[in-house]
Amino acid sequence: MEIRTDPRLLRSREAIMAAATALLTESGLEAVTHQTVATRAGVGRATVYRHWTSLHDLRMAALEAGMPPLPPMPEHLRITSGDDPRAELVYRLGELAERWDDEQAGAVLATILGGSRHDEGIRRLREALVDQIAEALRPAVTAAVERGRLRSGVTPATFAMATAGPLFFERFLAGNRLGRDAVSAVVDAALKGLS
Repeated sequence: MEIRTDPRLLRSREAIMAAATALLTESGLEAVTHQTVATRAGVGRATVYRHWTSLHDLRMAALEAGMPPLPPMPEHLRITSGDDPRAELVYRLGELAERWDDEQAGAVLATILGGSRHDEGIRRLREALVDQIAEALRPAVTAAVERGRLRSGVTPATFAMATAGPLFFERFLAGNRLGRDAVSAVVDAALKGLS
């Protein structure tokens, strides 16, 4: 039986990932072991090993599951953002802020930031996260440059640093929740500063 098509194996894989991300959120990466995940998921330890033979692979899968890609831009915003890219920028960064307010996403992010200095796989996850943010902003940043809202040479990565950086500080260092007003203020400040 192939793992991708057997419904029982798919269900066990989903249960294992749910258990692994819950353990990561509650107790950190060290709590994610084959035995603890098996116990939490209600499956045998051999089932966990069937999907992830190494502990490192299991932990990496839990981290990846905890940082899914941002959803596509809603069509009504994509249509209107050509005239004013600010709406798309606020929306995208608002999604990011909502994710950072989530307990699981915060735990995953903390683990990625802490582990990326010592683990190559986690470092690659950190880089993928940075790329994901910049790519989510790319269409709106490109439109803002084309329309003169941002100076030429402003890249999605530059805009991400100017916006995601302050939001990260506010959420994780200052410990404040991020609302749409905070996101709008950060986007407006970046548009003004990089115009």
